[in-house]
Order: sequence, then C-alpha cells, then structure tokens
Amino acid sequence: MTGTKMDKVREYYEHNAVFEDRRLPENDFEMPVTLKFISKYVNPGEKILDIACGTGWYAKVLLEKGYLMGLNDLSKKNMDLTLQKTGEHPGIIQMDVSDALDSDIWGKGKWDAVLVLGPLYHLPDRQDRLKILLNAKRSVRKGGVIFLAFMSRIVALLYGLKNNPGGINKPDGVMKLWKTGTDESFVDGTRWFTNGYFSFPEEINPLLGEAGLKPLHLAGIEGIFAENMELYHRLDSDLQHKWMRFIIDSCEETHMVYSSKHLLSVCRKV
Repeated sequence: MTGTKMDKVREYYEHNAVFEDRRLPENDFEMPVTLKFISKYVNPGEKILDIACGTGWYAKVLLEKGYLMGLNDLSKKNMDLTLQKTGEHPGIIQMDVSDALDSDIWGKGKWDAVLVLGPLYHLPDRQDRLKILLNAKRSVRKGGVIFLAFMSRIVALLYGLKNNPGGINKPDGVMKLWKTGTDESFVDGTRWFTNGYFSFPEEINPLLGEAGLKPLHLAGIEGIFAENMELYHRLDSDLQHKWMRFIIDSCEETHMVYSSKHLLSVCRKV
C-alpha cells in the first residue's frame, strides 16, 4: 500500500480519535466476545502485542487482568488517549507509533499472542493483508495465538443502505463493494469509514492458510444486533444480560457469523 493511502487512514484517526474512543464502549458485544477467546488461550502474565491498539480500551482491560502489553498505533492522538487510560503501567513493555505494515515493533522479541483488531479492514490490497499476517506469525512464539478482526461485506451493505442509499446509483458504489470489498462512494462515502475493506467470511481461512496459520475459531461479534445496537440499548438490564449470554454462546454459529458486522478470527502459529 502506498504511503498516501496510509496517510489518509492516519489523518482520519488523528481527526476522529474522540469519536473512535466512544465507538468501542457503544458496541456492547465486541469486548466480551473477544475476551472470551483471549482468556481461553492466553494466561495473565503472558505477553500480548496489540497492533493498532486504537484508543487503548483493550490495553486498559488486559493490563488490569495482569497481561504484559506491547502497544502500537499509527495515530499519535490514539496513542495519547491510550496513555491517558493506562498511565505508566508497569505491564507496558513496549510502545510504538507507526504504520502496522512497516513497524519495527514486529521484530522486537517473541510474543505469546498478537492482537490485530483493526488493520485488516483498512487494507484493500490482499497482499498487504497477507503481509500483516506474516508479520504477526513472525512475532508470535511457536504455538502462540493471533486474534484478527475483519468487517463483514454483507453487513457493510446494510450499513450503507441505512446511511447512504444513493450509493446504488454510482458505479464505484454498491456493485463495486459487492464485487471487490471496496468502494469509493457507498460505505467509504459516509463520514465514518475510510480506505475500507470488507470481507466475506469464507475468504478468511484461505488467507490464514496462505500465511501458514492454523484457524481455530471464526466468531461473529454482534450476531443479530449488528445493525440493531440501539435496540439492545433500549432493553432493561435483565434482558440485556440474557441476550448478551445468547450472543456469546452462539457467536461461532454460521448464521451468527454471517449476521455480524465484526468478525473475529482466532488462529495459531504451528
């Protein structure tokens, strides 16, 4: 990917860091589902490299749970917000502000696990996505686990339909998204996406295989609440708890994977 495109992504996060800081807490399912799998494979006291850590919500929670963390993001403002949450926590063993495609942090030691919960849906070029996976594989110890986030092409269509229905009229809109996973005027034409790549679930495991990684799990984060988060927020706390349990317990079911906005892939270096 050219520097110009990554500069576009960096500029987006530099200008929207406060909005992004609100995004994760508003997605009630993302962290519980992801932490379910992290706790299954990584023990407190082990080392996790969080690539593109955003504004630090995962770093804060994982440090509090006793994990040792390496933190990377291409946005200085994101990293500033991360440091506001984590302070000078002794569990932070490395920090780096750089583009994940070319960051030096990949080569600084072996990690028990690597989180890549953002970059893959900002990389339209398949070779760039593969490069990220190969870097993660190189950085994790043998038997270590890598956690990857993707965004669904199907639910991107639903998001675009709600926010930019006129995209059906443009040649670089709906049909381009459907055929290539990218567009210039449908989802990327809304305010909150830039340089987006949206995946079909069935393309994920072949990409992992090309990188020499063993797939362990593919989970849908939000399930049926992908474009209905406001409905979840209107429920009373007892109903929220029951629906949360349902989504967590069924997150690997095929229909939940295809219904979700965010997809979590868990794989192992063998």
